[in-house]
Amino acid sequence: MRVHGRSRGSSRGGFNLRRRTGKEWWQTFFSGLWLKAQPNARTSEETRAEADFIESSLALKPGAKVLDVPCGEGRLSLQLASRGHLVTGVDMTPHFLRIARSKAAQAGVSIVWRRADMRNLPWKQEFDAAFCFWGSFGYFDDAGNMKFLKAVATSLREGGRFLLETMVAETLLPRFQDRGWTRLGSVLALEERSFDHAEGRLVSNYTLIGNGVIENKSISMRIYTYREVCSMFKDAGLHDLHSYGSLAAGPFRLGSRRLYLIGTA
Repeated sequence: MRVHGRSRGSSRGGFNLRRRTGKEWWQTFFSGLWLKAQPNARTSEETRAEADFIESSLALKPGAKVLDVPCGEGRLSLQLASRGHLVTGVDMTPHFLRIARSKAAQAGVSIVWRRADMRNLPWKQEFDAAFCFWGSFGYFDDAGNMKFLKAVATSLREGGRFLLETMVAETLLPRFQDRGWTRLGSVLALEERSFDHAEGRLVSNYTLIGNGVIENKSISMRIYTYREVCSMFKDAGLHDLHSYGSLAAGPFRLGSRRLYLIGTA
């Protein structure tokens, strides 16, 4: 295992990525071969299991108004809408939203799709519940990540619940691997990771191979500790916190694969 900082061009996490490209990593990553890879990263069975957990842990009543942010191509939005919930999906990537709209039309379900920055949500006390799944927390600097949590809290009605699924230091570091191959449909992906302890960021450099094309992409995620995320929830106005370490609602502990954290507005 190799956990280190300031190596292989990863110094200062996402900040050097921005210097190289002139853009934030999330403004360029969701394009090219990744658009073919991402839909294959979760099976239909995994998606149903996640939707089951979202529905039960947020105690969704029939017809609940639910916010999915960011929603990607809408796999979880579609599941919840098919169960009778009133879902709004938010994402910044036009390609994902086009796919989401097409799938919703094919499934015959009504979902509100909106292109927006997850830090700048326009709603106030609009939703009964909200969720952020699949490693979509930590894109930004600390101020930006805090702004997202406050935007979500503002969008919830009093008593509404927010569910965050994310990596934290306690899930990442005990099982850290600095290199691994994954096949995602027709795309073969090599991920090379480094952890910048000075910035608290995970940098992943991807080599994507598919259809005779090779692409290189990088991401930089802010990795908080469990305690830090709980403190951010409270500062955002989310209280009565409950945490789990699995979709089976097992307790969160050191070495859990993911953190599932619920807060109430």
